[in-house]
Amino acid sequence: MRLFLLLTSVFLAIAGNGQVVINEVLAGNQNDIQDDFFEYDDWIEIYNPGSIINLAGYYLSDDPDSLDKWLIPSTNPGLTTILPGGYQIFWIDDDEDQGEDHASFKLSTDGETIFIVEPDGETIVDQVSYPQQQPDISYGRECDGCDQWVFFDVTTPDATNQYIQPATQILFVNEVLAENSSDIVDQAGEHEPWIEIFNPNPIQVNLANYKIQLDEEAVFTIPNNDPVRTTVDEDGFLVLYADGELGDGADHISSAIQNTSGTVTLIGPDNSTVDTYEFIEAGVDMSYGRSSDGGPSSAYFTIPTPRVTNQLIIIQPEELYINEVMAENDTDTLDTAGENEDWIELYNPNDFPVDVAGYYLSDNPFNPTKWQIPTDHPDSSVIAAGGYLIFFADEQGGEGWNHTNFRLSNNGEHVILRSPDGFSIADQISFGLQQADTSYGRFTDGAPTWVLFTETTPEYSNNGATIEVDEVQMEYTIYPNPVTVGQPVVLPELSDVRVFSMSGRQVDQLQNVREINTADFTPGVYLVIINDRYRSKLLVR
Repeated sequence: MRLFLLLTSVFLAIAGNGQVVINEVLAGNQNDIQDDFFEYDDWIEIYNPGSIINLAGYYLSDDPDSLDKWLIPSTNPGLTTILPGGYQIFWIDDDEDQGEDHASFKLSTDGETIFIVEPDGETIVDQVSYPQQQPDISYGRECDGCDQWVFFDVTTPDATNQYIQPATQILFVNEVLAENSSDIVDQAGEHEPWIEIFNPNPIQVNLANYKIQLDEEAVFTIPNNDPVRTTVDEDGFLVLYADGELGDGADHISSAIQNTSGTVTLIGPDNSTVDTYEFIEAGVDMSYGRSSDGGPSSAYFTIPTPRVTNQLIIIQPEELYINEVMAENDTDTLDTAGENEDWIELYNPNDFPVDVAGYYLSDNPFNPTKWQIPTDHPDSSVIAAGGYLIFFADEQGGEGWNHTNFRLSNNGEHVILRSPDGFSIADQISFGLQQADTSYGRFTDGAPTWVLFTETTPEYSNNGATIEVDEVQMEYTIYPNPVTVGQPVVLPELSDVRVFSMSGRQVDQLQNVREINTADFTPGVYLVIINDRYRSKLLVR
């Protein structure tokens, strides 16, 4: 018996170096599967196509400069051993105390690279660069262990990877703006005609594989390559741009609205007609839509309502400011759970208190109502006259009323504060690269100039804090992003560019250009440095 156990231990330790692969990733688990502690934590699935293997002693990492970031423990072979053709889920939740299958770091919904590394801490067994993720939609190999990666609306943890098309849902074409000269802009900064879809269901619906048709033109199938752009939240709204410019993103359809009146037909993946809507001429920057969301009657809208209810009652926000932002908190402020989390500070410049309950915070301009400040904590959501209030951007709503359902990226992004109507903007800010424990805030409370603070001031005045840089400008936007190999990336102006792989190797250097040619790139995540000042993460597929 001892000999059997000894041989088994040796076999587990040496079996099949390099056999395993990362098979599926979910970086935005809100309602998917729960771990043993009934928590919705991010996860990765490891698949073993070869001999039995114990991953104890191997490493998982999301940092190419620290491949030995988390050592898989050797204390419980039952949680680290994978049988031939089997799977193992690791919870990427920065909570090692919950077991050998819980890693010491978290995943980012903005996309990053995950590594499995051999016990030497240097040799990469497998890696995957995943793109920005929509909550509860995973990114995985089209079949177990194969090279092609796809999005799964129905995730397949501990099971064979296969795409399962969700049932066709009730949806409505809710509003159409045919002549857009000054309304919302798309990702390319262009004013394009748009169609709004309303989802009355209690679940989110990814429009991937749904079809849309304008009048008698060709039917267009919405792609399944960017669910962030094609998923309609529960009881929510999604804008599709009818401009014929497919290179501008998955939320653009192949037909452009040419006439000021016409018909829009939405068809389900099962080829059933989901909705047909006739719109009539409304005039420049006026929309035509249903009087009530999904209702039978229609009306003109002198103030179009993209991404919000057609029964919108405008609620003007009080004067409030996003005053300071921390996007990489390593040793700065602790939240109530004793964790270093990203945070956003609001400032009330008025001589009276303001209750921000019902206001919305979002890091996505295309999802303005991403997170609503709870209305059931009136003693906590009031900002005193001249006072401050912080919110932890950590995707951990279970840790308190002031924890958002999104995290911030230290590579830079956009934060918006809207009034309780979900439409009217109280304040917004774009920030660029942030170093650890350095915040980005207004030079003085409520002032228009933004600076970097090495001495952060959460829930205190910014006035007098230590400044790292006198003034910081907004980060450039590069588009499209993600991009397919061979597709050019457009810059907003002539720039000098350096491109690095996530391993730190420079792969391109350009001077005085408006485009980055990706023909020689391989799929993965790249770091783009622009004019030696700005940076942006680029995903190449």
